Amino acid sequence: MGVVLAANGALLLWNAWRYDWLRGYDAYANDEYASTVADDHRLPSADDSGVWHTPPLWFAVAGVLRRAALDHGWGPAQRPGQLLAAAAGFAVCVLVFLLARELWPERRGLHLLALIVAAASPALVRASAMYHPETLAVALAAGGMLVAVHALRTRWTVWSGLGAGVLLGLAGLTRAWALPVLAAVVAAACLDAWSRRRWLPVALLVASSLVLIGPWLANEQRAHGSALAFNRPAPSGSVLSRRPASFYVGPRSLRALEHPVTPLFRNELVPHLYADWWGDWALTWDSPPPPAPGQLLPPNVVSERGRQAVIGIVPSVLALAGIVALALLAVARRSAAIGLLPLSALAVAGAYALFAVLYPSTDGDTIKGTYLLMALPAASVGLAFVVDALRPHTRTATAVTAGVVALFVAAQLPFLIL
Repeated sequence: MGVVLAANGALLLWNAWRYDWLRGYDAYANDEYASTVADDHRLPSADDSGVWHTPPLWFAVAGVLRRAALDHGWGPAQRPGQLLAAAAGFAVCVLVFLLARELWPERRGLHLLALIVAAASPALVRASAMYHPETLAVALAAGGMLVAVHALRTRWTVWSGLGAGVLLGLAGLTRAWALPVLAAVVAAACLDAWSRRRWLPVALLVASSLVLIGPWLANEQRAHGSALAFNRPAPSGSVLSRRPASFYVGPRSLRALEHPVTPLFRNELVPHLYADWWGDWALTWDSPPPPAPGQLLPPNVVSERGRQAVIGIVPSVLALAGIVALALLAVARRSAAIGLLPLSALAVAGAYALFAVLYPSTDGDTIKGTYLLMALPAASVGLAFVVDALRPHTRTATAVTAGVVALFVAAQLPFLIL
């Protein structure tokens, strides 16, 4: 495990140090937000930053680091924010390992496999190099889930209720994608409290998270007319009419394995999401910028991402099967601790789909793969659970499994390392 963590930490640090921060999602708008918070000590308006709707925690921390970098000449002012994202990405991997160990303490192979799957997820590796808040939100939410899983396995206490609430509240104060995870934790905690007749920890969980998130949501409601305001208006008309049938059907889905880059299958949910998670649909990673109309990308850029798309088929199927298997196991054992993982994944996926339909875009911006990073802990543990349950527990089978996992990681390394 130590070797995997050391390699993962080195990879994320290397990438964050080398990555051009302006290639990341909403990079310039993120920097304007961080600068406004640090220098003007206020939240940005729509005129100050295009991401004014994003909760402020990461920007406050990145803004302080940005100011310090400028004052002390530490190099690019944005690099500390990238290193913060890398540290958070590393924390996500550690927390996935701890979640697997908390649920199945004796199954060491499962722990290690869950860690490797998370560490080798391209969406996490790319987000960990960007000047962006996503990985910090995922790390805080995963920390809250870990506290909740431990409490559901043992017994909720005042401190576990407060700890989970604070971590999930801070996650929600970083990205709104943490709110579905908070809802899943509260639901699981309520089910547990119903059977034990012990409601104080649940009340503290809800209260501590609302104390942190509530002021932000109230400000958004007052200033922009919605607690979950977004930087573009929702179209009028019924929700179902906002996306064409091709959005749901994905007529070009198979081309996600052949040419998984922009602008192909833009706004076709499944191929677009798949290509962006496993590869780099928007061409933000170790590639030239998207070409002008009529121009072609270098063949190696397309082939590398095509290889990534093929590599992702088996892990994707196993992860989905794993989430279903965890849900069935939770029902069979009546285990809220196990059930929290698939419940959180379902909540995040539902929020993702609703958001994508409510706010259609012409450029595919609202169906980025990184928006689903909140489901990575559940997917990683679910995949590891399925593989560990299916493989024979013999030395030969263990060696074969280790070899397959090593090949899976080795095949991705040219893409993951900048």
